[in-house]
Amino acid sequence: MYDLIIIGTGPGGYEAILTALRKNLNIAVVEKDKLGGNCLNRACIPTKYLRSGAYQIEKLSKLKDYGIDIKDFSLDYTKAFESKNSSISFLRNSLAQLLKSKKVPVYKGVGKIVDKNKVQIVKEDSTTEIIEGKNIIIATGSVPASVGNLVPDGNYIITTVDYMERLSTLPKSMLVVGGGVAGCEIGYIAKIYGCDVYLTELQDRLLPSNIISQEISKYLLRKFKSIGIKTYFQTTVESYQIKDNSIDVKLSNGEVINVEKILLTVGRKPNTLDIDTIGIEKDSKGFIKANEYLQTNYENIYAIGDVINSPMLAHVAGYEAKIALHNITSKEKESPNYDLVPWAIFSAYEIGHIGLNEELAKDKGVELITGYYTYRFNEKAVDELEPDGYVRLYFEKDSKIIVGADVVGSGASELIHTISTFIKEKYTAKQVHHFIYFHPSLTEILAYASYDVAVGKLF
Repeated sequence: MYDLIIIGTGPGGYEAILTALRKNLNIAVVEKDKLGGNCLNRACIPTKYLRSGAYQIEKLSKLKDYGIDIKDFSLDYTKAFESKNSSISFLRNSLAQLLKSKKVPVYKGVGKIVDKNKVQIVKEDSTTEIIEGKNIIIATGSVPASVGNLVPDGNYIITTVDYMERLSTLPKSMLVVGGGVAGCEIGYIAKIYGCDVYLTELQDRLLPSNIISQEISKYLLRKFKSIGIKTYFQTTVESYQIKDNSIDVKLSNGEVINVEKILLTVGRKPNTLDIDTIGIEKDSKGFIKANEYLQTNYENIYAIGDVINSPMLAHVAGYEAKIALHNITSKEKESPNYDLVPWAIFSAYEIGHIGLNEELAKDKGVELITGYYTYRFNEKAVDELEPDGYVRLYFEKDSKIIVGADVVGSGASELIHTISTFIKEKYTAKQVHHFIYFHPSLTEILAYASYDVAVGKLF
């Protein structure tokens, strides 16, 4: 009888492992595929690796301003793909070595809960094994969703999993269906590495979410146009025909394009199909119903990450894992608080968001005033030839307490954490402005973005 069985080793399962080991629990791990889950092997980490490459390709064109004249260079996407795999293998093997050193058993196969204390492992050869645990954490993540008549075949119509794990040769042309985070990240990578990219989005903008402001969407769209990504909004795939190793695609606007691949990036759905035989409650979309303490309708079975209806973000899964472990080992229960979840997107720009923006504030009945500053006038950004970008800070109108921020540009995913601290500590605009920032630094943009609200407008 284990103290805890963890099903899934993505960000949630991984954090659950680390926390459980620190609490000296006797644990078992169930994983049907590669250690590290989707995030490490097919999503967060490989996309950031390849995005870093695309970013460096763009940077090469600026090096002449440093007096560096590169006469010629070539692009080898297959080499980048292989190096990405090597880096991920190192991280995956590090996790395997940790588990081995701590003598944690890893059961290879699909985990199915068949009793409130029993998990059946269905192995690749179809044999089964049952293990028992006092507590169980479900951390099986999510899987790509499909849309309409576009059914992935792993060849012509592919998912993000296919792209990141198996597409070692970049196609000459590709239609990206979906202008959300994955579509904007992979579309940028593919374009910069030399693929002709078309992108369709059902809504009227890129990154169609109330988390992302219209201002950000328009800023990114200008960049996409400048690098040659062709975008179609309020447009769907009406029909397609595969012939001569390519695909003729008829769009709902009547236009016909020819591409080698169609990439589906229309979102993800919880990986909860056949997770149990004991009636763990789920909603109509397949999300496991968890209470405020992350317990299912069985008090010793917890669910974290993409399987519950919380933000589908790796760091949220890790955060929930820590709370679940606390609740398993303590009489005093804790609940997750999602008010200060940072968001970051790595596309043609780094994009960061925290807290409220104008749309979210309107929904909550909060009146805002905002401060703004462009990277173009930040000395560090100028030094690094990174003038594209801006910071917009959101303050509650009367108190002038900071409640949110958007950051677009170099280092956005790091800057957002400083702002998160300001929000948590309820800094006023004056406190944000008078904070002593190192000069020159990107972070001192915050002093200038708060200037008008804290002191008064210059113009």
